[in-house]
Parts: sequence; structure tokens; C-alpha cells
Amino acid sequence: MSIQSSTLSAPASPQPRPTPPPPPPPPALRRSPGAARYRVPLLAIAAVLPLYWGWDAVLATDGGDLAAQYAWAGFVGRHPDTPYGLFWFGGIHTVNYSVISPHLMALLGVRAVSVISGISATWMLAVLLERTVARVPLWPALVGALGLWYNVVLGRTTFALGLAFALAGLLAVADRAPRPARLAVAVFGALFATMGSPVAGLFLLVAGAGYLVARQYGKCLALTLPPVAVVGATTLLFPFQGEQPMAAGRMILPVLLSAAVVWAAPRTWRVVRASSALYAAGVVLTWLVPSPIGNNVERLALLFAPAVLLAAALHRRSGATRNGVRRAHVRAMTLVTALSVSYLCVTSLMHLRSPDPVPGWVTHTDGVLAALARLGANRGRVELPTDRDHRGATLLGPHVELMRGWNQQLDVERGRLFYEGELDGPRYHAWLRQWAVGYVVLHDGTPDRSAERETALIKEGQDWLELVWHDRYWKIYRVRDTLPLVSAPAELEHAGEAELTLRMPRAGTSTVRIAYSPWLRAEGACVSAAGPWTRLTVPRAGVYRLTSDYVAGPVDERGCRPAG
Repeated sequence: MSIQSSTLSAPASPQPRPTPPPPPPPPALRRSPGAARYRVPLLAIAAVLPLYWGWDAVLATDGGDLAAQYAWAGFVGRHPDTPYGLFWFGGIHTVNYSVISPHLMALLGVRAVSVISGISATWMLAVLLERTVARVPLWPALVGALGLWYNVVLGRTTFALGLAFALAGLLAVADRAPRPARLAVAVFGALFATMGSPVAGLFLLVAGAGYLVARQYGKCLALTLPPVAVVGATTLLFPFQGEQPMAAGRMILPVLLSAAVVWAAPRTWRVVRASSALYAAGVVLTWLVPSPIGNNVERLALLFAPAVLLAAALHRRSGATRNGVRRAHVRAMTLVTALSVSYLCVTSLMHLRSPDPVPGWVTHTDGVLAALARLGANRGRVELPTDRDHRGATLLGPHVELMRGWNQQLDVERGRLFYEGELDGPRYHAWLRQWAVGYVVLHDGTPDRSAERETALIKEGQDWLELVWHDRYWKIYRVRDTLPLVSAPAELEHAGEAELTLRMPRAGTSTVRIAYSPWLRAEGACVSAAGPWTRLTVPRAGVYRLTSDYVAGPVDERGCRPAG
């Protein structure tokens, strides 16, 4: 019999239940590649669009810097082929203000160019930040958008146009390989930026210098050569001398902001740090050496430093460069950033209020214009003390030749006595005679700081000023012993904003008290320089029209060319 052994089996361990498969994920939202790529610029524009609408609908007036924009747009609209205007300062080149801005404003309108430029610059600044700042570009883009809107609110349409082109040029090369196509875009951006606003071109020189320090020579040349070429060509072809004042206190804030950017920016931001340091040095140099730039140099820091500081602070706090940064450093940097951003926000939002009521003298000009016409003021030159909002220069400029207008560089150059301290009657009288001013017009508005003493002298009464007309808002004085605008034997028939018509009884020469320009010409006559003035030499008796023309071009090297 076989014996079978059996063993006592241990209880089997329970088998684990199989894990059920996870539920299928919900279908992912398919985001548009364009929306994802341009999220930051789209949000930035969406945030400031209501502000631009509010400015256009409520805040924008015809005063301030907008007065100059309207004046130039109006002049170019009426005289598109005239390079030399006679409506302000005894003669001024359109190109010395801007090469392309007056023509665009005449074509599209001042406010349209302002809004288009501001929104375009907002888009490109946001794209630039999204490309160069890791993970946190939205808030800096919003701060930058606010700064660009603030620039438009101040009426700096020409500068806004230049900034849009400048940012386009910078966007073409920032954080990208310097391929020929990109460098070409940068060149055209820099070219049109400077043609729009020489100040915007100057700021591209700062960026180009930063690329030079970083040894990115192609980008440096693309951003710096076009501004130099444009400014050099316009200065050569359209001579200009002027000075923009800059007080010592005006350089403090831009220098401090530049130093803060150098201190706060990560070391990897070599171009930003180098540009900021060079810009600070340029601000000090601008204060030391009088130039047409003057206090315009502060715009770059006031507009863009808050956005750059915020980008640097968020970049560090995001962890990208947290290692090796002391906590005290981060806190101090956060404080500086908060102060700069707060300053920009407060100064910008202060403009979110209803504009001051339009003064009565602005809306009641029919009487003074009719009186000037009856008095024959269009056969001479008229002085209008500058008002605080500079509206008067725009109101009267199309009707009579004004001595002072809205260009501070030329105002300092040709009216330096208003900026040199105490003005007295004899000096003012001599200045009026020098510029052949036949009438002085005064309104009851608030004068500009540079015209306060002039206004007081007129109101005090001078024996060489005769009150010949007045109404509730305006007064007209005749200068009893002024010099003629044209010397004998010529007789002046009409002095307009773009031309001067005179009659010569015989062949000869007449000196015209218009600041000489090589673009001035007269059909059938010779036009040349007579010191600072213009000499007209005619071969026979007749009526001659002194004007300027882009097509005819400047006179040749002899300084005198018979036209036609």
C-alpha cells in the first residue's frame, strides 16, 4: 500500500485588485497659436484702449504740445511743397521739426497719428518684453503701455511716431541672431524713427551704444548709422541753430533712474546695463553742453525705466536669478521699482480729469483777426507774447507772420533776451525793431513763463507802443518806429505764412528781414544771404514772390541762382 504524504497549506495572501485605468482627460482647449503667442501685447493693448478713447473723446485739446502738431499739420496741408515756413520766428524749416510727421498728420489727422503711434508702440514694446523677459512680461508691458499713453496725452505726437518706428527697429534685432533681413528691418526702423523724431533717433543711439559694449557690432551699426545719417543730412540741407534749455534739477531723476537700472538689472542683461550707464553720462553731458536736445533727453528714462525696473525685479523674484542675490538687495530693488512705477502711474493718471475750460480769448478771435486785416498787419510781422498753452501761435500763425511761435529751441536762439534774466523796455524795443515787428498783440490769457516780463512791459505802457484796437479779450499795439520788413526801394505787398510778395520799382537789391535759407527763391530774381537776412537782387522792375520749393531745391554754392 502506497503511503501518500500530505502537507498543510498556508492560507493564500489576497491578490490586490487591479487599479482601474484613469478616466480619460477632458479634451484640451485648443488655443489659437496666434493668441498664445501674442497674449501679452493683446492684453496690454486691451488695457490701454479705453485710455486712448478717453483722451481722444475728452482730454485732448488744442493746447500744449498739440498746438505745435496742429500748426505744422495745418501748414503742410496748405503748403505741402514748401520747405521753409515764414509764419514763425522769421523763417523755420519744416524738416527741422520732423521730416515725415507733419505730412502724416496733415494726411490722417493729428489725433489719428497720435493714437496709431501709441498703440503700435505699445504692441511692439510688449512683444519685445515677452521675448526678452522670462515668465513675467505682462506687468512690465502694462507699465510701459501706460508710459506710452502718457506721452500721447502730453501731445508729443511727433515723438510718439518716432518711438513706434524705433521700437520696430529694436524689435528686429533684440535677442535674435543678426541675419541680414533683420538688420535691414532695424536700419529702416532707425531711419524712419529719426525722420519722425530726432529725439527718438537719439535714443536708438543709446541702444546701439549698448550693443557696441556687448560687441554685437552688426546690431550697433544698424541702429546708429541711420540716425547719424538723417541728422547729418537734414542739418546740412536745412541749416538749424537752436537751444533747448535744461536746468540742473532736470537731470537728477533720469540719472537716478538710469543708475537704478544698472544696479537692478541682471548681469546677463548686458545691453540694458551698458545702455543705461551711457545714457546717464549723456544726460549729464546734455546739461553741460547747450544743444537742441536739452531737457528732451529725460524722456527715455521717464517713459521706460519704470517698466525695465519692474521687469528686472520680477525676473529676480521668479527664481531665474535668485541664487546669489541677497534678500536685502531684492527688497531694496523692489522699493526702487515701486517708487518709479508709482511716479509714472500718478503723473499719468493725474491727466484723467476734464480739461480746463477753453479761455474766451481762444474762442473769440474773429474781432482781432478782422482788425489785423484792416490795419494791414499782413504787410509786416506781428509779435504775440507766448501763452501758457501755446494756442495763440496756432490761432494767428495762418493769418500773419508771428515773431514768436511754438518751438523753444528757436525761441531761445532768436529771443534769448526772454531767457537771460530781467527784461527792460529798451532791450525789448530794440528786439522788436530788429525783427521788423509792426504790431504787438496781447490777449487776456495766462502768459508762458518766458513771456511774463514781456507781457508786464506791454501792460505798463511804453511810449513807442500805441494802442490802436481792443475788445474784451484782445489788444493791438502799433510799434511807432519799427524797421521795414523789406528795405528800399522795395515795397512790401503781402507777408504770408509761406511767401512774401514785394514790388520793385526798378532793378536793384533789397534786404528782406527773413532769416536766410538756401531754399528761398524768387522767379526771375537772385536770392542770397546778407548776413543773417535775405538779399533779393532783381534785374528789372516788377512784382516778385519770395518763397521756397522742394522741387527747385536749394541755391547753388554761389549763393545766388536766377530761378526759371
